[in-house]
Amino acid sequence: MIPDTFFSQISRTFVYRLVLFGCILIPVATISYKLYWLNFPISDLIPTVSYQMDVSMQVDGHGGDINTSTFLPISDSRQTIQNESNNSGVFSLSLLSEGINRRAQWNADSVQGRHTIRYSYSVLGKHVRYEIPGDLSIPASYPRELDKYLKEESGIQVNDPLIEKKINYLFPEGKPNIFDGVYTIHKHLQNEFNNKNFSGFTDALTALKLGEASCNGKGRLFVALARKLNLPARLVGGFVMEPGTKRTSHQWVEIYINGYWVPFDTINNHFAELPAHYLTLYYGDMVLFKHTSNVNFQYFFKTLKRLVPQQDAQSKLEATPFNLTNLYSLFERIGISQNLLKIILMIPFGALVTVIFRNVIGLETFGTFLPALIAAASRETGLLWGLIGFVIIILTASWIRKFLDWIHLLHSPKMAIMLTMVVSLMLLMTVAGVNAGLFELAHVTLFPIAILAITAERFSILEAEQGWAKVSKITLSTLFVICACYVVMDSLFLQSLVLAFPEVLLILVGLNLWLGKWVGMRLSELFRFRKLIFNPEVKA
Repeated sequence: MIPDTFFSQISRTFVYRLVLFGCILIPVATISYKLYWLNFPISDLIPTVSYQMDVSMQVDGHGGDINTSTFLPISDSRQTIQNESNNSGVFSLSLLSEGINRRAQWNADSVQGRHTIRYSYSVLGKHVRYEIPGDLSIPASYPRELDKYLKEESGIQVNDPLIEKKINYLFPEGKPNIFDGVYTIHKHLQNEFNNKNFSGFTDALTALKLGEASCNGKGRLFVALARKLNLPARLVGGFVMEPGTKRTSHQWVEIYINGYWVPFDTINNHFAELPAHYLTLYYGDMVLFKHTSNVNFQYFFKTLKRLVPQQDAQSKLEATPFNLTNLYSLFERIGISQNLLKIILMIPFGALVTVIFRNVIGLETFGTFLPALIAAASRETGLLWGLIGFVIIILTASWIRKFLDWIHLLHSPKMAIMLTMVVSLMLLMTVAGVNAGLFELAHVTLFPIAILAITAERFSILEAEQGWAKVSKITLSTLFVICACYVVMDSLFLQSLVLAFPEVLLILVGLNLWLGKWVGMRLSELFRFRKLIFNPEVKA
């Protein structure tokens, strides 16, 4: 007679294999359906460049009222502004429309001491390039709304004799066509005028007389010369987005040609084009920052370059009959951002990495999934500050735990105190990060609080029972696995893939099912016993 356990084992193996194959075949079938029947654009999985912009302003108050303002970008066909956030403390924010510009104004009464105003947003930019036909003549008249772009104004002396003299010098044969006119002016300012980093106001005549200028001086001279040719022209103020921190803004010129505002930048030699990393903040000859007089005012721009998934793929899926697995559109309805959704969906990938390092490679870590959770939180702090914050919190909390053991507290009150101290420490690190301008460190509050408190307790126990050598080894292993999880979870290809095909998570379940049956030797053991395994003499 065959024992029941035999049938039980057959049944268990059959179910295991059925579930394992289902976790692989179902995602493959649905992804194939999207790719081949719904013509899902696989090219949309290639990430695009995004810029995280932080505008910080510091003011020192002495008891009086303070107001400060600056321009904010607006989404248009060339740039998309997302994820705007304001952190201004005692200052209240008002958003104002000034023609085609958008201004942010902060006000506070009876301000004492130093205060920081921070406004953040992300930018998706596009490179634009215009082809100017060579046979377009300069129109004799324009619609009335363009009149202001042909007139003289302060700093742009269109009717000055020196401007007319320069036009006659550039075009001795008379009035050119549009292409020859703008090309000649652009090349003349590019080749004959030196670029100088003047911080003050430089009008068109001063730039003409000096033969050198910064972007604002060259821009005003360009506008004056173009208007003299009867070409509507305007200044554009903005920022060249490059990773790092700086205070320098930028100006360029737009000329109205055949129904389009065409950009020109003689400082960086962009003719009828604008790169994707140019951010438009305002139009016209404006002052970027205004503030109450007689106060200490400082500002700086901080730019972080990121790769983000393209949104076209998700938009196209929404119009298909198979959009039930398009999680982004569903979560968007309840106000969950795509960034938070990406973090949630990438945690299983970090968990899989942790499983591989623990079960296949043989590295010991604090907690089973602590590395994945810390890596997820480090997407906002950055990997370096995430690791630093983790180490600081664990070491400090473990020291507090030792003190609580020394005064002989019961376990539950002790854990409650540690949890409170971890929260307090994270808040202190956030305050210190903001005051020091280290805004990445300020996001340390996203760390999993309860797990950190439990990890700190385990750290203290291991240090007491097995010594610093053992606990240091596990700490280093944990930091290494956190780095590995961060690299995988920060992969823009994987983020794009899982947003477009969330059924991929079933494949992760299948991989974990397979790893759950892992009975092979771990790589660490293979290295540890390599002499015994690979040396025949030892075997004998």
